[in-house]
Amino acid sequence: MGCDGVHSVVSQWLGLSEPASSGRSAVRGLAVYPDGHGLKKELRQFLSEGLRAGMVPISDTDVYWFLVNNTVPAEQEAGTDPAKILREVTDNLGRHMPAEYLDVARHSDSGNLSWAPLLYRAPWAILRGPAARGPVTVAGDAFHPMTPDMAQGGCSALEDAVVLARALSRAATPADGVASYVAERRGRAAWLVAGAYLSGWVQQGGTNVRGVRGYMVRLFRDWIFYRFLFPRLADTMWFDCGDLVEPNAEGKTHSE
Repeated sequence: MGCDGVHSVVSQWLGLSEPASSGRSAVRGLAVYPDGHGLKKELRQFLSEGLRAGMVPISDTDVYWFLVNNTVPAEQEAGTDPAKILREVTDNLGRHMPAEYLDVARHSDSGNLSWAPLLYRAPWAILRGPAARGPVTVAGDAFHPMTPDMAQGGCSALEDAVVLARALSRAATPADGVASYVAERRGRAAWLVAGAYLSGWVQQGGTNVRGVRGYMVRLFRDWIFYRFLFPRLADTMWFDCGDLVEPNAEGKTHSE
């Protein structure tokens, strides 16, 4: 079982296509206020052309924040240097963000600051690619890497675990169980990847889209996507992948 992330060695061995760039990158950080931040416990998001930022308190002292940008050369220059990453956010990419957001960024713990490209595997590659060979398969980001725009990466990996364990318990051989698992997971995984990509692309105004096309994408985002489409995408998050152990005739699982 390959659970070795977006650059999975196991997925390469199986012959799955390499993850593709979404054209966007994300800075992620954790701000620390030892004496308390005093912020409301709510998610706040800020949008501008080619940029999306947000922040949400996760405790009385810590605030998670992010900034998603169209990939720029400065990302390579900053590398993994926290000071350079933070300077690029506060002095360049996010300089026009609200003062409250910039204050959160400046309180970042340097050990929890990163800047990385957002990668995904094409939905059709998930639907048709070689995700198993005999008893060997992949799960999580090794199978279906996705952009974080629907916050389903970790959740879908947990779904994988339940479906795989159940499939193996039912099958006559490990290879049969793996084949059943892949068949059951392909459709939902491809849908999540496509939904996450669309959600991020539209909310950010369209990657590298300018002029009239960019205006039309933003119009679609504000008047159609947020009102009608995003609620439907959000419904896919409420997914029941079933019991790990099948209930008996009395409706109870074997562990009850």
